[in-house]
This record gives sequence, C-alpha cells and structure tokens, in this order.
Amino acid sequence: MSDHRVRPATIAALCITEFAALGALVVPAIIALQLRVRELESTLTPESRLSWVTTCGAVSAMLAGPIFGWLSDASARRHGHRATWIIGGAVAGLGCAVVAANVTTLPALVLAWIGVQVSYSATFAALFGSLSDFVPARDRARVSGLFAASGIASVAFGGALVAMLLSGHLGAALENPKSVFLAMAVLAVPTSAFTSWHLRSLGRAAGPIVVEPPAEKPGVVKTLIGAGGWFWWLLAQRVLVQAAYTCMTVYAVLYLVRRTGEEAHDAAVLVAIATAIGGTMGVLVAAGGARSLARRIGYKAALGVGILCLVTATALMSLSTSQSAFVVAHVLAGSGLGTYLALDLVVALTLLPTASAGRLLGYFTTARKIPQSVVPAIAPALLAIGSGDLLGVDRSQNYFALLIFGSALGVVALGLLGRLTVPDKNEHAPALTAESR
Repeated sequence: MSDHRVRPATIAALCITEFAALGALVVPAIIALQLRVRELESTLTPESRLSWVTTCGAVSAMLAGPIFGWLSDASARRHGHRATWIIGGAVAGLGCAVVAANVTTLPALVLAWIGVQVSYSATFAALFGSLSDFVPARDRARVSGLFAASGIASVAFGGALVAMLLSGHLGAALENPKSVFLAMAVLAVPTSAFTSWHLRSLGRAAGPIVVEPPAEKPGVVKTLIGAGGWFWWLLAQRVLVQAAYTCMTVYAVLYLVRRTGEEAHDAAVLVAIATAIGGTMGVLVAAGGARSLARRIGYKAALGVGILCLVTATALMSLSTSQSAFVVAHVLAGSGLGTYLALDLVVALTLLPTASAGRLLGYFTTARKIPQSVVPAIAPALLAIGSGDLLGVDRSQNYFALLIFGSALGVVALGLLGRLTVPDKNEHAPALTAESR
C-alpha cells in the first residue's frame, strides 16, 4: 500500500458497513432477544433462556472470527481485497435473522442466533482487515476514531429506531419484536454491497495486498507469538471493558421489569431510548473527542477516563431503582465505551504487521465476543447469589451482584493500563512508546 492519503469514499464505505452490520447484531442482542425469549415455550426463567441464546451465539462467533480473518487474508493476497466476505456475511446474517425472528422454541432460537453471529463474524473480520489494507499509517488514528464512531452511531440509531417501532410511530404492523430483529439486518445488505464494490475497485487498481510465497506464510502459533506482549495485554483489557458493558446491557429490559415494575414492552422502549442517548454520546467522543483528549493527556490517561466512566455507570445501576438513573448510567457508559474503542483500535492498527493484520484483527474483534459468551454464562449464578436483590419491586434475581461484578471488571481493566504500549500523543507520529503518557 502506498503512502497516499486515504480516499474519503473508502472511509465512508468502511464506516457505513460497520454502522449497519454492528447494528444488526447489537440491536437484537440488547432489546429484541429479551422480548423474544419471553415468548418462547420453556420452563426456564427469561434470564436463563437468554443466557443459552447469547452464550452459544457468542462462542460460535469467537471460533469463527479468526477463521474468517485467515480466509480474508488469503483473499487479500490473491485478489487485493476482502469484499466477498463482507457482502457474504451480511446476506447470510439477514437470512438467519429472519429465522430467529420467527421461531417458537428455545433450541431453534439458539441455532438461528448462532447463524447470525457466525455470519457477521465474516463481515467484521474482513472490515477490520480492510482498515489495515487501505488506510495508510498516517491516517489510521483519524479513521479509527471515525470507524469506532460509526459503530457506536449504529447503536444510537438502532435505539432510536427501536423506540419508534415499539411505540407504534412507524405503524402498528411494525410494533413487534420481529421488526426490531430485522430492521438493521436489512440495511446491512445494501451498505455491504456498496463497500464490496468499492473495495473490489481499489483492489483491482492496487493489486494483491501482500505477495509472499506459500512456504513463507507464518502458521497460527507463529503469528500469535509474533504479535507481541502488548497485543495480549490490550486484548485482555478490551475483554474486561466489553464485559463490564455487557453486565449493564445483557438483561437491561429484564432489569427494568424487576427493579421498577415496568411492563416488558414499556421497559424495552425505555432501554431503546437510553441506548439511543448513550450511543449519541459515544459517537461524539469517538468521532473526535477521544483523540482530542488523548492529544492533551496521553493515550493511557484517555483510555483510563473511558474505563472509569464504565465503572461509574455499572455502580450507579447497581444502586438504583429509578428510570432517570438508568438513563444517566447509559449516557456514562456510552461516553466511556466510545472513548475506549476509538483509542484501543489506534494502538492495534499502529503495531500490527500488514501481512497478518486480518488474522490478528480477527482475534482482536473476537475479544468483544468473549464477554457476550462468558457474562451470560455466569450471570445466572450471580443473579442467584444470596436471598435475592437488595432493591426493586421483584427481588428474586440479584442484579446488585451482577452489576457490582461489572464494576470490579472495570477496575481490573484500569490496572492493566500500566502494561500497555501506546502511540505518542502526536497522532501522526508512527513511533510508539511504552512509557505512560
């Protein structure tokens, strides 16, 4: 790849697909699945049903992410782009979402959600690899911020869309969980098609991204070892940050039902509104505020600010029974997550070698799936601690324990800042320093 500046059309293509594809996953996970599991025929509690669905889906995505990263690396070497995996994942994801929106049993929903997660894993692995392929080093800090902002914007937009759907503002026929499941998945197909067409054009003009004899291709173990210790510390921190956020969102609708006594439909509308507001704050900080903060106080300190916002948000939810506190917590969480995700991707893109970027970024993107499998898997045990919750109308599930656990994970993530290698305050400087900034 040459050292020219990245094309605006390339930035737009990558960002709009991240926007639509991430929304197709996050919006159902935060809201629609919690409504769908209540409709299923099962003797399990709604929380346990949801745990089965989200855990199985996330584990499948974790296994699929590195595989699709490796396959997209191979496509880049042969064709100069990863377009096939972007559009293929979006189309398959829509098909599986249609199935998930219509099944009536828990096992069927589990299988359908696995299909959704695996499909979009292909899209995300190729998207992250394309950042390394087509964005020069001097532009990566700026583009990474925009890329992160587009992902968070999808959460904000999706939350607003769900609120309008469930409140009947877009028609009575769409006032149901099925519409919530499919809205963003439908949007992901044309955006992925445009991005695939654009990357194919760039790939044909530039030729193969990496040219190397097959015998010299590093194996999986060699690739992972070559990533360096910084990669593993950053990966561990990303897992902890995402886990803290997942503790807030995995049962958000059910949390409101039990803590405030809201009906499930009304609780879902409030979650959608809070998600939209929190996502909007995340967009603002990810699109420029995070980089501006990092230039002033350094990357480590800025990452710490983002994590601290998440810790505060989970602690606030653990001690609250009011709707206003729920919304405030989501604003804090959106700001914190936006700050963190805008900056940790800069660190990863700066250090990863181009030849194995897709494969390693496959593992990096998989990190956000680990909490989606681990947290729902252990959450029922946390909810069962003691005699029940400390607060709320229905205290049968200990949400205090779950949310304090999320706060503790955030504190551990703060402690890992000292282990990180981060970019210099000057975003255009490729040099890195291990010193705390």
